[in-house]
Amino acid sequence: MKAFLKLLTISFLIHLGTLTATIAQHHSNTSGDLENTGMLEIVATDFAFQAPDVLPSGWHTIEFTNTGSEPHMLLFHRLPEGITFQDFAIDVWGPLDEVWQETKEHEKEFMQLGGIGLPNWFNAPEQWMGGGGILSGGHSTVLTLYLEPGIYTMECYVKTVDGEFHAMEGMLRELIVTDLRSEKKPPEADIKITLTNRSMSMEGDITAGHNLFEVYLAEGRNHNVHFARLDIHTEINEVLDWIDWSKLEGLWPPEPAVFVGGLHLLSKGGTGYFTLDLEPRRYLFLSEMTAGDGVMKEVFVEPYNQHRSN
Repeated sequence: MKAFLKLLTISFLIHLGTLTATIAQHHSNTSGDLENTGMLEIVATDFAFQAPDVLPSGWHTIEFTNTGSEPHMLLFHRLPEGITFQDFAIDVWGPLDEVWQETKEHEKEFMQLGGIGLPNWFNAPEQWMGGGGILSGGHSTVLTLYLEPGIYTMECYVKTVDGEFHAMEGMLRELIVTDLRSEKKPPEADIKITLTNRSMSMEGDITAGHNLFEVYLAEGRNHNVHFARLDIHTEINEVLDWIDWSKLEGLWPPEPAVFVGGLHLLSKGGTGYFTLDLEPRRYLFLSEMTAGDGVMKEVFVEPYNQHRSN
């Protein structure tokens, strides 16, 4: 573990020099050059993110693609003022990994081992800026998110087939969001999802074909929406158990359903968007942190009955 953190620190310092030059170049551009008229591409591989180092603030439309063989997610975590990427890597992922190794050794649930020892600044309000929900290998989704200026981490905390967090395998990197602002606007949604600590409500009709979802977090924090494609015989409880990161086998491949996107963690009052192209069949919307409390919805996209009767 100490060897890993030392290597991470060295690589961060090297990366910082490149970022400084890139930020200077961005600040010298005109506002017209920074206008984000296209779609930003972020690719998840086994185990890295292919993504820009620097972005303007404001709305961004992102095509998030998983080209790997394992499921991946994308989380944008804005760090509090004065906290560096190096601080986050060492003070957050260091203790998390140590407790996780104990969890595997003693075959306990993650949180049964007591306090993880995370710093006080972790989980401060308005750190969670959204991201891409879990994607099984070979799948892609389109997100629209608003990014405030600041230092961000991009991370994936799904586990490998060997039981290691993807972030510890290389899916943890820095993103700088500058004061220069994108001119993009949020899209018009077909379906609105509102999340609270105990509910997931939907306005609008989900249909076969293209659907654009708006997600609004009205209460609490750390809520999200993942979207899974279910077989006829898939047990919902299996999906709920798998998506619970505090369980020993949570987020540990193989996944019990095909995950095709969604929107990752938001702060209270936050809004984001994602798209899905749906076939007629059975699906499940669920919120990772509160699915066990019933914050989920099973959806049958017509003509599902034709598939169910075969």
